[in-house]
Amino acid sequence: MKAKHDKLFYLSLLPFASVIFVIFALLTFVLVSESWPAVQRWGLSLFTENVWKPSEVSVEQARYGLLAPMYGTLLTSVLAAAIALPLSISTVYFIEELAPRRVRDFFSSVIDLMAGLPTIIYGLWGLEVLVPFLRDSLMYPLRHSLPFLPLFSCDPTAGTSLLAAGVLLSIMIIPYMHGVIKEAYSSIPYTYKEAALSLGTTRYEYFKIMLGLIRPAVLAALLLGLGRAASETVAVALVVGNAFNVSPCLFAPGYTISSLIANQFSEASFYPLMENVMFAGSLVLLVIGVLFSGLGVVMMRRVRELYGR
Repeated sequence: MKAKHDKLFYLSLLPFASVIFVIFALLTFVLVSESWPAVQRWGLSLFTENVWKPSEVSVEQARYGLLAPMYGTLLTSVLAAAIALPLSISTVYFIEELAPRRVRDFFSSVIDLMAGLPTIIYGLWGLEVLVPFLRDSLMYPLRHSLPFLPLFSCDPTAGTSLLAAGVLLSIMIIPYMHGVIKEAYSSIPYTYKEAALSLGTTRYEYFKIMLGLIRPAVLAALLLGLGRAASETVAVALVVGNAFNVSPCLFAPGYTISSLIANQFSEASFYPLMENVMFAGSLVLLVIGVLFSGLGVVMMRRVRELYGR
């Protein structure tokens, strides 16, 4: 009788659990179906060319290429993850191993608060504070000191740039990367920590050993951070510069797929196939998010299996 009730309970909850899968399947279907006219019209050149020439007259006169937004999305996401990862690891070690309880609770609360702030707040702060600071304190000095390097070869006139977007994104994704690493670090058995300390390890050696034990979680945090950074919209649109530009210089303005959609979608209905191009960009973001998030979940499962959590 108990087994029968358990089975009925399972069957009663199955439709509700399946709603998530149905929503994701419908989302994917809509993106693919809406993207198809643009892909059919321009083919792979839609993703390999850097051109944005809308036309109100006819589709034949229009030309679209998402190379610049894709390049900007990849560059700003990688830059953000590269900055946020060491900061997240250092913060986790400080909170878990060095900080007194009151300090630990304070920093944990601040990090949790950062995760809940609206992105528009980050965007306005980035535009009014971060961009001028980076332009005057970092961009101009690097431009004058190392002008021969392609990364610093252009003038940061306005300050809104790929670098500013990457730095702002790094601040925004730290809470998420910190949470993943902290969960794995707190799951390390105390016997492992005691064994490392009993060997007379220094702080650096102890930290290196602990970091090696959570390596899959660090990789998972990196992947999830990349996916999160690629999907940010409003904050990035305010500081990235919004220019169709593919340049190795970090000080140049650029575009991301999310900021392109935020800026252009309201006018897309006036131009043939522009909405479909936007959906094609959204499909790229979906693929990036699924790929990075899926790999990150696999890495976290390895950590939980390793430590029995």
